[in-house]
Amino acid sequence: MLLKWIFLLVALGAILGAIGMLASSNPVHSALFLVWTLFCVAAVYLLLGAELLAIAQIVVYAGAIMVLFLFIIMLLNLRRDEFGLDPMPNQWTWGLLFTALLAIVFVSVAGTLAALRFSGDPLTLASISDLARLLFTKYLLAFEIASLILLIAMVGVIVLAKRPKEGA
Repeated sequence: MLLKWIFLLVALGAILGAIGMLASSNPVHSALFLVWTLFCVAAVYLLLGAELLAIAQIVVYAGAIMVLFLFIIMLLNLRRDEFGLDPMPNQWTWGLLFTALLAIVFVSVAGTLAALRFSGDPLTLASISDLARLLFTKYLLAFEIASLILLIAMVGVIVLAKRPKEGA
């Protein structure tokens, strides 16, 4: 019963963090709300007994990637008057439509999984040592490529931020 209330509290924190991220006009505040949301998702993983996923969520997403986002946001130092006209005025309509479709797909997949009911615990299919062995042998190249893509994106943002202004 106590775990149910803790889950509801953490889930409410994740939802409020996501709403705060979307509603914030300051990009740094928005990124910090996203960090809060990612920590709440890690807490949900802990409640589900997936300690490895919770640690990976905190270290990879809330730690590394969000720090990178914050550095890039602070490096760009964009103000509202620098944005110019909205290049996509219908983005809210398309965003809401896409979100509704994604919610429909999520609910249908969750309903299907609930109907299947796994006979065993899916988290006990492999040990952490087996997962680490796969991560650092078979899938090492994929993780190295992902890190290079993130590095290229960061360098691209820095180059775009340092580009001389037109007419100057």
